[in-house]
Amino acid sequence: MEVRFLDWIFRPKTEDVRSTAKDRMRSMLTHDRLELPAGRLETLEEELVAVVSRYFDLDKDTTHFDLQQYERRASLIANFRLLRSKC
Repeated sequence: MEVRFLDWIFRPKTEDVRSTAKDRMRSMLTHDRLELPAGRLETLEEELVAVVSRYFDLDKDTTHFDLQQYERRASLIANFRLLRSKC
């Protein structure tokens, strides 16, 4: 009985799994529509971090990039946690 109870508590939440899969699929479709070669987005992200790092100390653990599509246009959302200015 105890094992079943623990399985029930720690089971993955269906909505979280579904939401994660939906976000990944949306990202893949956007990536496809932009016709980006493999690795190009990762290179862009590294370059953006390098440029912003010239001016600010960043918390790189919380830096997050998201590629989104609105209607027929794509947006690259970059979230940087700025610790302090280097200027």
